[in-house]
Amino acid sequence: MTLTSRIRQSPARSIWFAAFVAMVCAAGPAARAQSNTITITLAGQSMIRSDMRATAPAEVPVIQGLLKGDVAFTNFEATVAETGEAVHEGRGFLTPPEALDALTTFGFNLLAFASNHAFDLRVAGIQNTIREADARKMVHAGTGNNVSEAVAPGYLRTPKGTIALVASASGLITPGGSATADRPGVNELHVEAGDRENEAIEDLPGAPANTPNPEDAQRILGSIREARKHADLVIVYEHNHVFGNHSFSTIFSEGMAERLAPNEWLKKWTHAEIDAGADIVVMHGAPLLHGIEIYRGRPIFYDLGNFIYNVPPTLIYIDEPMCWESVVAYVEFQGKKLQSISLRPIALNAIGEGQPDVHSEFTNNQFLDTRGLPSPTTGAKAGYILQRVADESKPFGTAIEIKGEIGNIILK
Repeated sequence: MTLTSRIRQSPARSIWFAAFVAMVCAAGPAARAQSNTITITLAGQSMIRSDMRATAPAEVPVIQGLLKGDVAFTNFEATVAETGEAVHEGRGFLTPPEALDALTTFGFNLLAFASNHAFDLRVAGIQNTIREADARKMVHAGTGNNVSEAVAPGYLRTPKGTIALVASASGLITPGGSATADRPGVNELHVEAGDRENEAIEDLPGAPANTPNPEDAQRILGSIREARKHADLVIVYEHNHVFGNHSFSTIFSEGMAERLAPNEWLKKWTHAEIDAGADIVVMHGAPLLHGIEIYRGRPIFYDLGNFIYNVPPTLIYIDEPMCWESVVAYVEFQGKKLQSISLRPIALNAIGEGQPDVHSEFTNNQFLDTRGLPSPTTGAKAGYILQRVADESKPFGTAIEIKGEIGNIILK
């Protein structure tokens, strides 16, 4: 007599067997998810100004060699301009739609759009970028046609699990660039210094400590909690320019030490994001590397600097040598457990091909398109970059073991 025929003789056993089979079937995918090792590559911000497949084809395989694993993330530090569109006032970090194809060719499959340059072509730029990314089925977060869309998680579904992304930006947001209930824009986290908003555009001497706007904070934390329900891992991105009570330009023009580390408000805020359900917090904003913290078994990359840095030569205050050095981080999870973090140092070329335009920040030429492109570093320079990250991470209790051209975070 078979097991099935025996169970058919007893209704109670039949019910038990059906429940047992259902439990096994339901547990199968979950068990497999727990055994999967997923690799997430985190790169610095990508200030890309052209379709690099055409403007710098020799660099494509170099960049592809830096990206690996199941997820490759960057911040798209530009806004898409369609043919014939241009900006003649304000900021002009514009790029053609095909730049998104270049990012895909490199290997990126997860993008944050929240930044201070997302509104450089105003509403048209927000809508252009979203439309072109959606047409290419690229997963993104951080901007939207209204604030509900801007704060909503983007979901990247991979064979090894679903990854959610929640993205926001703080400081230097163009007036009118923050998404509202009826206006396209950026998911902005406003920062307050007492009864004044700290937009990082002016010095606020003697102002109280910075704190996140409560309404914005609850909106973003709520989105993280929502993402936690629907994803296996949650990445939270912050594009930040608020470092203290001095303006961003003052801090960098004067080379102030606070440009090298997160402000106190940001440390508390990232902890709140992890408490809400973030598995990784990653940031850009300052074009410099900051330290790495492991909080409750979850990594916080306080700033990964630059990955592609087509910055105009007119912006000399963010042109110090360290702006052209960074790392790419490779993060491995076994199910929900953080398994390893390794760092690969890179250097970006400050001199492009052709002649620069040192007078106009709106010029888009060969020099701009071919400067600030990443390549792996070797020897003493690789060691120096890794040691700098290690030193910046020590205040957070993070130890980094350097072996040749790789830094490995020692997980407790």
